[in-house]
Amino acid sequence: MVRDLLYGILTLLIIGVIGCTSRPGHQVTTTVSLSSPTATPAPTVTPSRTPTFTLTPSPTATYTPFPTPTRTATPPPTATPSPTRTPAPTATPTVELISMGSLSVADVGREVTVEGEVVGVASFSAGFKFTLEDGTGDIVLLMWHNVYDDCWDAREINLGARVRAKGKVAQYEEELQVQPDFGGDVRVIEQASERATLQEIGSITGGDEGKRVMIEGEVIRVSGLRNAVVVSVGDGTGEIPVFIWRNILDRIRDNTGLGTPGARVRVVGVVTVYRGNLEIVPALPVDVTVLALP
Repeated sequence: MVRDLLYGILTLLIIGVIGCTSRPGHQVTTTVSLSSPTATPAPTVTPSRTPTFTLTPSPTATYTPFPTPTRTATPPPTATPSPTRTPAPTATPTVELISMGSLSVADVGREVTVEGEVVGVASFSAGFKFTLEDGTGDIVLLMWHNVYDDCWDAREINLGARVRAKGKVAQYEEELQVQPDFGGDVRVIEQASERATLQEIGSITGGDEGKRVMIEGEVIRVSGLRNAVVVSVGDGTGEIPVFIWRNILDRIRDNTGLGTPGARVRVVGVVTVYRGNLEIVPALPVDVTVLALP
C-alpha cells in the first residue's frame, strides 16, 4: 500500500514538470508509460505452530504388594494311640539238666547239659580240663583252646565255681567227658569261693607237695624251655621256681612282665618236687597275675 502511494506522488511530479516546460499554445502530448507496479505478493501466512502436545506422565502408581498370605501349617492328624499292649512275659527256656551219675558209655555222642561245682583243674597241650561234681557223680568238662578262648566266663572258671555246660559226651581212656563246641556253651552260675591262702616262700617245704598255695614276690630271673618257662620268684624269705606251660603262658595277661626282673607277681599253684627241687605249677592262665612292673 505504501508502495502504491509513492508511485502516485512520483506521477504527479512528472506531470507538473512537463507542464512547466512546455511552450504556450503547444500541447505536448507526452505518453507516459506507467508500468503497473508488481503486486507485492501477500505475505505467506506462517501457519500457526501446531502446539506440541506434551505428554504429561501419569503419576507413577505406587505398587502396594498384596501381603503374602501366611500359610498356616496344617497340624498332622493326631494319631490315636493304640491301646497299650502288655507284652506277655517271656518264657524262660527250660534246660534239662542231666545228672552226672546217670551218664555212661552208652551216652557217648549224646548232647547233654550238666551243672556242677569245679573240684579239679588241669591243663594239657591242646586245652584245659575241669572236673565237675553235682552230688550224683562227676564228669570232666574238656575245653579245647578255641572253646576256652571263646568263652566269656573263662577267667571265672576255677576251683569252687559252679558251672553249667552243654556238649557231647565223649570218652578218653575210660574217662567220660563233656566237650562243648562253642565258648557260649559254658557259663559260670556261681563264682569261685575257694581261694588259696597267701604263704611266705620261705615257709614252703617238701611236706607241702601236692598242696595248692599262693605266693607273691618279685621276678628274680627267667629261663625258657621249648614248651614252658621257669620264672624264679622271691619275696625276701626265700626263692622258688614257678613252672609255666607254654599254653598257659600265652594266655596270661601282661605276660611280658614275667620276663622283667623286678616285676611283682602273684602265683597260685600246686607245690611239686622235680629232681629234688621244690617248684610251683599253676594250672590255669588266671593263676598268674602280673601286679606291677619296675
